[in-house]
Amino acid sequence: MRYVLFATAGHVDHGKTSLIKALTGIDTDRLPEEKRRGLSIDIGFAYLDFPEKGIRLELIDVPGHERFIRNAIAGLSAVSGVVLVVDAGEGVMPQTVEHLRIAKGMGVRRGVGVLTKIDRVEPELVALAEEELKDLLRREGLSFPVVRVSSVSGEGLEELRSVLGDLLEEVGEAEEEPLRIVVDSAFTVRGYGTVLRGSCVSGSVRVGEEVTVEPLGKSSRVRALQNHGVFVERAVAGERVALNLPEIDRNEVRRGFWIVRKGGYVKSRILIAELEESVRPGGVYRIFFGMREEEGRFRTIEGRVYLLRLRGEVVSRRGDRLLVLNSSGRLLTSGRVLHPAVEISSKGFVRKHLGDLLDNFLIYLLRERGSRGMRREEVLSRTGRYPELSGSEEVVVLGDRLYLREHLHLLADRLREKLREAGEAVPKDRILRELSIEEEVLSYLLSHLKGWCVREGYLLRETGGNLPYEEEVQRLLSFMGRDFREEEELLSAGFEREVLRFAVRKGYIHRIGEDLLISDGFLQELVAELRSLGEEFTLQEAKSRLGLTRKFLIPLLEHLDRLRLTVREGNVRRWIR
Repeated sequence: MRYVLFATAGHVDHGKTSLIKALTGIDTDRLPEEKRRGLSIDIGFAYLDFPEKGIRLELIDVPGHERFIRNAIAGLSAVSGVVLVVDAGEGVMPQTVEHLRIAKGMGVRRGVGVLTKIDRVEPELVALAEEELKDLLRREGLSFPVVRVSSVSGEGLEELRSVLGDLLEEVGEAEEEPLRIVVDSAFTVRGYGTVLRGSCVSGSVRVGEEVTVEPLGKSSRVRALQNHGVFVERAVAGERVALNLPEIDRNEVRRGFWIVRKGGYVKSRILIAELEESVRPGGVYRIFFGMREEEGRFRTIEGRVYLLRLRGEVVSRRGDRLLVLNSSGRLLTSGRVLHPAVEISSKGFVRKHLGDLLDNFLIYLLRERGSRGMRREEVLSRTGRYPELSGSEEVVVLGDRLYLREHLHLLADRLREKLREAGEAVPKDRILRELSIEEEVLSYLLSHLKGWCVREGYLLRETGGNLPYEEEVQRLLSFMGRDFREEEELLSAGFEREVLRFAVRKGYIHRIGEDLLISDGFLQELVAELRSLGEEFTLQEAKSRLGLTRKFLIPLLEHLDRLRLTVREGNVRRWIR
């Protein structure tokens, strides 16, 4: 079965909840206060099956009162279509317009207009209300069919069902995108633990899989799944779903959080957005990313493109819709996310590369990253899809990373200059560090420079290049073995002081204290033994594990402190990296 999400919209008391009950038999007013006041306060949920089409319509009932505008946004934030409800006796009202603009702002372009309570109104008034509704839809650039309905007598319900069925067939299969479930509620069920309920916007999830709740950043395995109270093994895009996530604390979860797979999306406080209407920069606005509400400030880049700084983190991707409200809760405008996790927030940089940002986002991302490049999965987390590289001459793939060819050309020029200055032998680690590049990038650069190779940790000329102290260092390491050696002992064995200094500088050996030296291999063995003691250890535990006397143990532990591998806290040492 395929699932499609729609929501009702419209002014307070225009009959949205009654219409859903007449269509589905489900009363979406579930709160005691809603029952007492006869008024929808929070979003409600129902469904309508079309077995002949193999489709289930998931319906979200949106409250119509202006005081509950945030709940209305929550209900309209993740749907594919809208059922715009208008009381035939009252016609188009303020919340009719606002709800429609919220839906449009969230990217909804599909729906049906429904004139309700036609059994209470003269035909002439019904016709007038219909023309008013059609005029509103024309002004908003929408071509919804309009159906007249009475939830009391049932008149028009079959026609509405038929229209909805046709609309659902227009909604194509959900694209294969990373999992995203927008959470609208969290609660505890005895015997199960935490349950999060929401709408699956994209992707799918199965029982037993691990998911992450963002921006909380905590993960859990899915113990069970339900759709409208029925246990299922798998939930898919368009479906209402409840997930049993026992490792999540429900008190830490807020409406608008996402359930995703780890690494599938990116979270950030700094974004770039393009708005439909201009806003005054500098002021504090309420910004909705789906159901997630955050305070933020806009800084103009150019035209209606803004740098957006938020108070808290949000999870988004390129193309996601957002709504902007003022401090009083009035809808100002809508827009779309151009960049969900800005790394270079310089106004000059963004302006210079605005063309790429608007039309070639992959190139813009790689410009931000420079010599670090970007993994394919990182592109996926920002765009919802893997990069299309066929025929691209601007992008070079090295290992699991993508780089701009022009960046690599600049790096090649810098490498060529460093090699020219250094002579015949250059430490490879120094080149990697000074150019801030990975091994695969260096290999690529050397393949284009020609005449150089890598051997024993050095860049050497292919003709005539020799390693400094090559034979002496190999003899030194063989002599040292798995033991501590005093410097005078090594000098007496015929090793020159300059060779010792070179070996220390290169990291082949380490100076422990003032006159003790050990090989890097032996040091790594000792560190591995100490790490097996856990996150922290005492001096006595280290002595027992390594079997060293205080003459060697104390200098060794102090050396680890100097390397910032450990930190001493009273009688224990704790690993810090």
